[in-house]
Amino acid sequence: MQLDFNFVLAAVSILMFVGFLAFFGYLIFHQQSLEPKEKTGAELIEQHYAAGETIEQPTPYYVAPIPAAPDPLEISANLDRKILVGAGMLFAVFALVGGYFFALFVVRADANSERWRDKVASEQQLEKSIERGRNIYANFCFDCHGKTGLGQSDPERKDLPGLPLNKSTFKYENIKNDPTTLKQVEDLLRLTIERGRQKPPPQISMPAWSDHEGGSLNDEQIQQIMDFIMFGTDQDWADVVTVRLHTAGAEEGHLSLEPNPPKEQPLTGVALGKSLTTNNQTAPCVTCHSFTPGTPSLLPQAPNLGHYASEGPITDQNKAKKAAGDADWLFHWIQNAKAIKPDTPMPIFGATAGGSLTDDQIRAIVDYLNSLK
Repeated sequence: MQLDFNFVLAAVSILMFVGFLAFFGYLIFHQQSLEPKEKTGAELIEQHYAAGETIEQPTPYYVAPIPAAPDPLEISANLDRKILVGAGMLFAVFALVGGYFFALFVVRADANSERWRDKVASEQQLEKSIERGRNIYANFCFDCHGKTGLGQSDPERKDLPGLPLNKSTFKYENIKNDPTTLKQVEDLLRLTIERGRQKPPPQISMPAWSDHEGGSLNDEQIQQIMDFIMFGTDQDWADVVTVRLHTAGAEEGHLSLEPNPPKEQPLTGVALGKSLTTNNQTAPCVTCHSFTPGTPSLLPQAPNLGHYASEGPITDQNKAKKAAGDADWLFHWIQNAKAIKPDTPMPIFGATAGGSLTDDQIRAIVDYLNSLK
């Protein structure tokens, strides 16, 4: 807990003022005790005649003289020193009061007229937000983005599906002087965390984390993750594993200290055929064919396949094979179209004929085309 400079100055000022009063009280008492008593001419002595009985009477003779009082010059010198010390303490009190008002109206005023105490409170809130964001990351983001937030760029973990978060282009200190870039980074992080990021199967998609999108994090928690990403230090990232180590379940082995990313699920059937047809570089069908009804294909000779199952087209050669009872006529066409129609621009895809697709992959493409009604 950090002490407010205002409270420190006030406390010291009060202590100095109390000490100042106590010093002068002591000075007055001590000075009176050093002054010699005035002689009365008749000294009294106490004589005890019985237990508890005291009789005072004039002394019939002169007693020994009272010891000489301290030297008046010595008393004066001591008094001068005490006065100087007291004056110094008084000056210190006024200096502290002046320092208080200087700190109040000068030191604590910055370019934005923001109060110093408010600035300290803001820094403390940011530190707490970074700490909470680190804890959320350690529990929800660890498996995909890794121990140090490097994600796919982590040289030790090439299997991580998450994008790198701990990078210089996301650091506030590097972009604070560029308001446009700063806003773009903030918007990118917020929207990505809130809504997730969909990837084509079988790649691992990032889920939506906002409770407005069906996730489990509220707006404040999302802001805390953003603060951790943008303001977190190397030590904050290094503490991610420590957080998991001290989280319930770690000792029982239920919480791994190494990222355990979700595994890609192999696609089958129509989903695999769609992926091979539209996304896979080994079967770039979209480079020639259009799969959007009403939109012409990039290659004029390539027919639109958007409603293939209901509208075709089917070449004359394939019509003949279909009429002859060949149930796999479409499979054979995709596998090696040139064997059926030598002048077709369609390339060979079957691995048995020199292409890049297995028989199972071609049958998945057939399933996908037959689903386009």
